[in-house]
Amino acid sequence: MRKSGVPLIITVVVGVALAGVLNIKGGAGNPNPNSGAAGPSAQSSALYCTGLTNAHGGLRGIVDFINTTSATRHVVVHAVATGATSAVATAFILGPYARQVVSPTNLVVGQTYALAAQIDGGGVSAEQVVTGHGTQSPCVSAGVTNWYGSGFDTTVGSRAILSVYNPTATAAVFNVTTFSTSGFLSPASLQGVSVGPHTELALNLGEEIVATQNFGAQVSVLRGSLVVAGDQISGTTSSLNYGTAHLASTGTFPLVTTANKALAQVRIANPGPAAATVTLTVKVGKFKVAPQSKTVAAYHSAMITITPNTAIPAAGEASLVMTSNEAVDATLATGTTDGLTLSPLGTPVARAILADVTGGGFGEATATNATGAVATFAWALIHHGVVTSTGSTSVGVGRTISLGQLLGGRTKLRGSTLVLASSTPALVVDAILNTTPIGLTLASSLNGG
Repeated sequence: MRKSGVPLIITVVVGVALAGVLNIKGGAGNPNPNSGAAGPSAQSSALYCTGLTNAHGGLRGIVDFINTTSATRHVVVHAVATGATSAVATAFILGPYARQVVSPTNLVVGQTYALAAQIDGGGVSAEQVVTGHGTQSPCVSAGVTNWYGSGFDTTVGSRAILSVYNPTATAAVFNVTTFSTSGFLSPASLQGVSVGPHTELALNLGEEIVATQNFGAQVSVLRGSLVVAGDQISGTTSSLNYGTAHLASTGTFPLVTTANKALAQVRIANPGPAAATVTLTVKVGKFKVAPQSKTVAAYHSAMITITPNTAIPAAGEASLVMTSNEAVDATLATGTTDGLTLSPLGTPVARAILADVTGGGFGEATATNATGAVATFAWALIHHGVVTSTGSTSVGVGRTISLGQLLGGRTKLRGSTLVLASSTPALVVDAILNTTPIGLTLASSLNGG
């Protein structure tokens, strides 16, 4: 039987981690938002966001900047867009634990937008939100040289666009390869594509991958580094597929809708040279459900339907644990017959931030320990610029806990920011927005760095 107390060494490590993240001293009963040092980092940091579009592009939205430290931060934002003649800069001050919304369409006129933010210190994260649908995508701190996205759709009523931003001072060059149920394609028009320094580029994948329901894309950067997002317009909804830089052989989708009239699919792309056998272990309520498996041929895509599925009862949110003999890219597609949103498989981080950007709260929010050892993490809840409570908890190997229960109710998360910190990259934080049916739209957590 595991002891309820936390070993002293773990307590010290996590306590130091939280103090460095939030600069909070004292217990949950007496939070002091202005105590401690200046922040988790005294050095400047950068954030890059790409994928939002103008009013006619389906993904009009905002970028929400969040300061999780007790120090004031100065932020300078440069906005660029496809079709725009020049970049536009704006600056603002983020007070301790403050938030600031930036609307790209108010800064520059174009089609697809990218923002580059410079901050005089650490502890600031940012998230893009498609205001019409609530779908979200975290901004990132650096470009990548390899990017994967899966689940794209270019059938009638759907569009898939790659939004590519070059954050560097020199031109970047990249190739795009796609993987579908028919195999892989490397269209000539998507090879050796150049994007200038600090420039935004949008590629309509439907011009080459025509009328295809489920395909993955790989962006291989030959020179430089890039920030990439996939814009998916599906029927009456739109989502930002922020993808991943790394394939995975294990992972968890802890909040998958099984509601009547909802759709839920795990869409898988296999960019590797060997067939991948992907198995989903399904837990839903007290029911016993047979594992769902699919073999995905090399350089192909496949799909496992969770809802509707006669083998899986409609009994709340299902938890899916994915295992595969080969590393793959997996994305959860959820919605209704009117349209689907894409949510990539979460990556474990040491510091995660969950912010209620829309103000509507969450239908559920969870933290999963994705490591092979017990994970202890500290947490702090920020509401209207004040740290209202702090604490720490332990999560067993592979276990998922409800953040609403941890805080004493889901309403505590409404309009708030929750920061979680562990001593190792152990946490995968997931949430679903309040929708009807429940679970149609997932909220993305932010990697606090």
